[in-house]
Amino acid sequence: MKKFFLFAIIGILAGACSAPKEESSAGTDGMYEDVSVPFEADDPSLLNLAVAVTDSYFVIGARRGFQPNTYYTVLTELINPSSEDYQKRKPEVLYVAIQKEAEDDPGKKIWALHSDSSKAYITDSTGAFIAMTGDGFSGERPPNSLETIRNRDFPHAEIKPLSPFNLIAKDLAMVRQARRFNNFPDSDWIVLILESGNNKRILRELLPLMRAINIVGFKHIQVGRNLGNLDTARSVIGTFRLYDFEPKQLQQIYDELYRPLNLKMPRQVPSKD
Repeated sequence: MKKFFLFAIIGILAGACSAPKEESSAGTDGMYEDVSVPFEADDPSLLNLAVAVTDSYFVIGARRGFQPNTYYTVLTELINPSSEDYQKRKPEVLYVAIQKEAEDDPGKKIWALHSDSSKAYITDSTGAFIAMTGDGFSGERPPNSLETIRNRDFPHAEIKPLSPFNLIAKDLAMVRQARRFNNFPDSDWIVLILESGNNKRILRELLPLMRAINIVGFKHIQVGRNLGNLDTARSVIGTFRLYDFEPKQLQQIYDELYRPLNLKMPRQVPSKD
């Protein structure tokens, strides 16, 4: 899906004057935090910050614009079917950032220096990751130049594929630190837009992204869905950030993304002012 169409939802529905859906199940109250909304639905000055998730890239949108795509590939661990724990073991899934020169470019994996002591990626004096595209057709091998830097300056570091979640977190941190964004009434809100529904496996894999968003400092994280149809889409960026999931699906999203991080889903209530 092209990011222009994906973020058409942000531009067209940001000021939609709809009321949030009422939850009929009394058992879901523990999933939510009630938040008074301090701005109007037709306020054109909202930040409208979101991270859209597609099957090949993540992209950050704000103020009806968007940053370059953060492309990724998914690597799944191969488990020997003859191993004793084959039936019980869940394959490890790894999201790896890739560098693409064009839309049809298959891309190359990005490798980065990883601190063995802090378990975090190493950055240079400007705060950028010490990372490079790999060697070989798809970048499957760490580049020799990165190994040279490691051996010379960080002998105890490891070279690992760079996670796109870390790239997104760093970009979000830069947005929050930008002085021009500090005074927006929705600067503590962010929407995570899922392009491909809410498959339980995918939700579990996206937990590191949710954690990264939370660590950056957003107080209210909304999960929505892009239905691919602007007439029926409910993933609204703006005052009314609507869910578009059935109660059972909402419970699944809460269990997989919110509960592990001790977070609740934001539910807007009218301001008392």
